Amino acid sequence: MMQKICIMGLGYIGLPTAIVAAEHGFEVVGFDIDIQRVERINNYDPVIQEPESIERLQPLIASGAFRATTILEAADCFLIAVPTPFKEDKKADVSYVIAATQAIAQVLKKDDVVIVESTVPVGLTDDCARLLEEKTGLKAGEDFFVAHCPERVLPGKIFFELVNNPRIIGGVNPESVTRTKLFYKQFVKGQLYLTNATTAEMVKLVENSSRDVAIAFANQVAAMAYATRLDPFEVIALANKHPRVNILNPSCGVGGHCIAVDPWFLVETFPEQSQLLQTARTVNDAKPLQVVSLTRSWIQEWQERNEGIPTVLVLGLTYKADVDDMRESPALAIAEKLQKYSDINLLVTEPNVAQTTLESLFNDAVVSLQEGIDCADIIICLVPHKQFKDIDHSATRNKKILDFCGLTYKPHVETSEQEALFWPANSLQSMTPFEPYKAGSIHKTIFDKEFF
Repeated sequence: MMQKICIMGLGYIGLPTAIVAAEHGFEVVGFDIDIQRVERINNYDPVIQEPESIERLQPLIASGAFRATTILEAADCFLIAVPTPFKEDKKADVSYVIAATQAIAQVLKKDDVVIVESTVPVGLTDDCARLLEEKTGLKAGEDFFVAHCPERVLPGKIFFELVNNPRIIGGVNPESVTRTKLFYKQFVKGQLYLTNATTAEMVKLVENSSRDVAIAFANQVAAMAYATRLDPFEVIALANKHPRVNILNPSCGVGGHCIAVDPWFLVETFPEQSQLLQTARTVNDAKPLQVVSLTRSWIQEWQERNEGIPTVLVLGLTYKADVDDMRESPALAIAEKLQKYSDINLLVTEPNVAQTTLESLFNDAVVSLQEGIDCADIIICLVPHKQFKDIDHSATRNKKILDFCGLTYKPHVETSEQEALFWPANSLQSMTPFEPYKAGSIHKTIFDKEFF
């Protein structure tokens, strides 16, 4: 009978999973090597900024249904939710998963279940099973059971999606699937799809790689639109009026712990069959540098027309809208690059990240949204946070705005037969800040140089 659950790694996936499991009747212990993280969690601080985490964690700690520790204990089920970043050579760093597996081997007993939720290269779950066999002398699939069940949650909605999303359970053998299913059935309302471990591993990597390719196409559309003096957001919005076309919006790049990382796991394992994935990664990795180049051109144009040093405000530093996560964030990389230029006064505003964290990166360049708008000569839109969508248009009058995330775009709709709107493709007049783009009305300075 599966009663005690040990969650290995108490980050964005592990901690919410531990909370949900404890809420559904399991005795849950969370293991992490970070002493400060463990202490904070045991003192009712979830560390992560996920909505609902504080109010859901506190009663579980108070009642003893969940506790965090740096000392691994025996359990009936071990769930590995540690990071799997990539190294400088784009190879997967699986050392955290291997270390977690070796730790489990010290306390593993018969009938235990080991679940790998961390995103891993194809074949690693089987490798973990063999490592446990070597360390314990027990037989995987008979004496203990191993499966891969990749997480599929969206930051900001983790608690909802942990329960309601469908899950893929891939075991090293059928019995491992059956045993693992018993755990997830206790709290997952979504459909459970059963397969083998290597299929489950590839499914997760293919899901995120598909997104990466789609984003790369959108970024290529943006590059072509800029080169021909068109607004990429309008081009894509109108293309999407076709009933079978659904192009994503371009951005300042791809970040986060999944989409920017996972395709490289497939490239590493299947170098001859992954040319498209490699190209998409190259396109998306290059986007932040293109954004910096365009921004530098605009700064140069401002300097030619004005005296002094321009104040440049960066809106957003996280890898996507309305989260606090800056892992692999292209917006953060762009801001850090701009910070190195001595001919500008850089300001940054990021409403979703703690002030102390921001100040450790940008010192006194951190400002509130209103302070930044009041001081800025140039505003660079990188992340479309909801807080930025309510900016007073009058406050941005006479300020230059460069929008790489669609924050200011509004579609044009024909309101009568007489009001069909057309603009010459070579129109170069400046747009009004935070008002709808018109075809061909991107700032002239974007096209002063060839960037793509």
